[in-house]
Amino acid sequence: MPMFTEIRHAVLPLALRKLRGGNELERAALLIESLARHWRDRRPLQLLIVSPERDVDKVQVRLPAFPNVLVSVYGEREFFPRFSSFYAMPGWYRQQIVKLLVPAALALGGYLTLDADVFCVDDFDATTFIQDGRALSRWEPKRQHAWWQRTARYVGVPYDAAAHGLSVTPNVLHSDLSDQALEHVGRGLLSWQVALSLRILSRIGTVPWTEYALYTSAAERAGNLFDYHVHWDDCYCQESQVFSEHSSIWHASDFAYRIQHMRRNPSAKFIVVQSKPGLSMDAVRQYCLTVDSRMGASRSELLSQ
Repeated sequence: MPMFTEIRHAVLPLALRKLRGGNELERAALLIESLARHWRDRRPLQLLIVSPERDVDKVQVRLPAFPNVLVSVYGEREFFPRFSSFYAMPGWYRQQIVKLLVPAALALGGYLTLDADVFCVDDFDATTFIQDGRALSRWEPKRQHAWWQRTARYVGVPYDAAAHGLSVTPNVLHSDLSDQALEHVGRGLLSWQVALSLRILSRIGTVPWTEYALYTSAAERAGNLFDYHVHWDDCYCQESQVFSEHSSIWHASDFAYRIQHMRRNPSAKFIVVQSKPGLSMDAVRQYCLTVDSRMGASRSELLSQ
């Protein structure tokens, strides 16, 4: 039986905070516009947004609406009890847990993970990231980040620096394996919430795990990772890629370089423009439209920002 038949859900954790040159709400609106422009399926994409209770009302009324992207906004308390250890975690880790627990709780099957700094640049539908019942996900070499070795030790699997694991957001996951990851780290007397909170406290100043490292390592331990995901060797050469790293902006120094050496990956469906560089929303929008396969804003417009 195929593990993936279609991918019609996307999960976006969204906590509103002020940024230099914009905010998370403006970025989320830009993401939703791009999804509406590129979702090419006869049925709508279901976008699930999960926000802190204080932000829910504002998110519900301030985001754009499109007939082919149905947005549902949930408060965190719909999934995490008031006194859960979840609320003691730093915001970055809370977003990671949302991407695992919410799809597992709702049994979504295959789903996309998104952040507000993601932008869709090419057309896709419910089967774009599926091949023979398995997901065409994005991978990265484990030697690239120290958290892979820490997570392997925590989960109890051998660490192989030559192996690859599922890469950062955006990516394609399955709720079965998300549930499996949380169940594994919460095994024994501790819940997953307490177990992960203690792990964070014991590793202050480092990154003890990411959602993708937990997901990958738990599936490696169970032996079912490649029942759900196409092997990385095959994914790297597919006609459809989840996102383009060489078109994404991670640091302020990337911006001018990307403009001068613009290379759009025709296989990639998403890019990332992180908030850390402090670009204005006008610059972010113009850059994303320049990479977008349907829009193509000019480099001269970007250079004037």
